[in-house]
Amino acid sequence: MPQEGKSRDVAQAIREDSTHKVSRVTSRILSQLVAVVTAVALLDFVSYLIATSYLGGDAVNGKIEGGRYYLWGLYHGTKTYHEVSQAVFTFSRLHTYSLFILWPLMFALIVASKRVARRSEF
Repeated sequence: MPQEGKSRDVAQAIREDSTHKVSRVTSRILSQLVAVVTAVALLDFVSYLIATSYLGGDAVNGKIEGGRYYLWGLYHGTKTYHEVSQAVFTFSRLHTYSLFILWPLMFALIVASKRVARRSEF
């Protein structure tokens, strides 16, 4: 009977060890993914600031009226709508939406990475 208890302890130790190894691998992969997504999100944000400044606004705050496309923002020193092509309007809208996707994704990955890292420490 004592032998049965020892084999259960060994099996439990093996399970725990394999779980920790998987957690360490997952933690490493997640931390690398966080680094990549963070770099992309930061580059996207900087390019968004440059593009919005160059174009004079963004499409998310802009409008479409009568088949004409307008960005809203600081244009020649004044906050106003100004007309752009459909391609520029679409680019501006998609670029803004990319921020809405990348930044929450980045924060969610950071939180997940921290949780997995904490689990793999034990």
